Parts: sequence; C-alpha cells; structure tokens
Amino acid sequence: MGTLIKWEITITKGFQRWKDMVYAEDEKLKGYGINFLFAGAQKDDPTKLHVVMQFPYMEAVQAFRDDDELTEQRREACAVIESIITTPISDECFTNYPDAPIKYQKLKN
Repeated sequence: MGTLIKWEITITKGFQRWKDMVYAEDEKLKGYGINFLFAGAQKDDPTKLHVVMQFPYMEAVQAFRDDDELTEQRREACAVIESIITTPISDECFTNYPDAPIKYQKLKN
C-alpha cells in the first residue's frame, strides 16, 4: 500500500518557480517513487503552497526528506523549508466525489 502525504509550504517566488524546480528534478523524484496528486497555491495567499503526494512506502518519504541536495534545490526555488507542515493521510480516501478524475491507486509494497 502507498503512503499519502499532504504538505503546506511557504513559497517566496511564486508557484511557477516551484513547479519549474519539480520538473527540473523529475528523475530524482521518480527515484523516490513520488506521484504528485495535487499541487497548487492557496487562492487568497499565493505564498502558501499545498501539495498532496503519494509515495510507495514510508521509507521513501523519509529518504525524500533527508535528501540534502534536493532540499537545497527546493530552497533555491523558493520553498521555506522550515515552514513545512507535514500531514500523513489515511489510506481510506477518495477524491472529487462523485466523478473522480484522479483515482487513488494503492501501490504494492
């Protein structure tokens, strides 16, 4: 089964700058088995980024968080690392009821 994580992060240079960093780090992120389910800035506060990511297992979350090189890339792109609020999400969930354009898929261990 996969692991869902929601992050709230303060960004200082806008969503597009953060998004460009994600695409630039595509290979590294794929190496952690990351699947972005959602990423977007808060409508009333564009400095607040909300991200929901799916990881294949909890150890991949920890490896992602401990990657100093990737953390520095995120910091340079605009993420205030110290502001991150991490929320693990239960694997009992669904999205966009009644017609989910994105289906949550449990990953095999």
